[in-house]
Amino acid sequence: MLFELSLLLNCILLFRLFSNSQNQTQILFLKAQLAAYKRKNKKFQTKPIERLKLVLLSYLDPDWKENLILVSPAALLKWRKQKFKIFWALLSKRKKPGRPNTPWELIKLIRRIAKENKIWGATKLHGLLRKLGYDTISERTVSKYIPKRPHDPKKRISWKQFYSLHADSMVVTDTFTAYSANFKEIYRVVFFLHVGSRQILYFDIHTNPTTQWMRKVLKFAIRKQAKENDRSKPRYFLSDNDPLFGKRFSNYLERIGIKHKKTTRYSPWQNCYAERWIKTCRNEFLDFFIPINQYHLEKNLTEFIDFYNHHRTHLALNKESPVPSPVLKPPPSGKGKLIATPVLGGLYHTYSYKEAA
Repeated sequence: MLFELSLLLNCILLFRLFSNSQNQTQILFLKAQLAAYKRKNKKFQTKPIERLKLVLLSYLDPDWKENLILVSPAALLKWRKQKFKIFWALLSKRKKPGRPNTPWELIKLIRRIAKENKIWGATKLHGLLRKLGYDTISERTVSKYIPKRPHDPKKRISWKQFYSLHADSMVVTDTFTAYSANFKEIYRVVFFLHVGSRQILYFDIHTNPTTQWMRKVLKFAIRKQAKENDRSKPRYFLSDNDPLFGKRFSNYLERIGIKHKKTTRYSPWQNCYAERWIKTCRNEFLDFFIPINQYHLEKNLTEFIDFYNHHRTHLALNKESPVPSPVLKPPPSGKGKLIATPVLGGLYHTYSYKEAA
């Protein structure tokens, strides 16, 4: 494009220097239009370089209106005005007027604070930034860089934050199935998990569970929690939309002072702690075990849950077990012997130290 522009200017200078006749300029003006007209594209649309040629030649040709064929004189006058807009736009980009750009580090700080305080809007976040020493930033800038949020503040909290707020007073439940060795019986296993400690409070097995049986099992779980762990009664009970946790079950929970929360349909991730324990139970126990009957399943599942609560470490608990156990140390004499006790027929082991005789 620059080469064509320089060539065009050189041609104009040559015509002005060596020819004073007006006919030569008119011929050049017509040739510029003819070159555009001979393009193969049927739909005519001028290109930027062709517009520039016609604008420059119109200044040299006094009778340019008479020689104009392809476009109207109004269009050419409009192009003349546009060249000044382009010129000043390029000039303004060089000088960079207006407000200075917001530093990238400050934008990241705004987004981080907005992510960590999801309930607050731009006004409160701006006040927090002023407390942190950022006085030069405006509230409008803060609202520009925070993500869009629901109008209702109650909808801004995530499920993870809801779990964190109510972990110590929430019990979650779910059911899973296990098959007998001859595949003639299907066992429904229900369990109750305390979210704060990840401890399995209670479980039971039934081949044909009902809501009345579920209420009885829950009563045993609450009593066991209050007796063994010295905790108060849970305030929230989370379950899925299984018919076992229907309206009668919810009414029973309300009578004993527990709020029943149900997950959205087809959203198992909302009951993530219960679903994760089912996966752990399958991967670490049921995949290696074939129950002969209900008693056999109940006996071994009791042993696995006891091992899970007292010896299996959890990353979410800083590699501690749900029921905290003391850290074992070798005897001071240095002659201690490490004793391994098999669990579930040697599938796992628990360890202790014994002083050598």
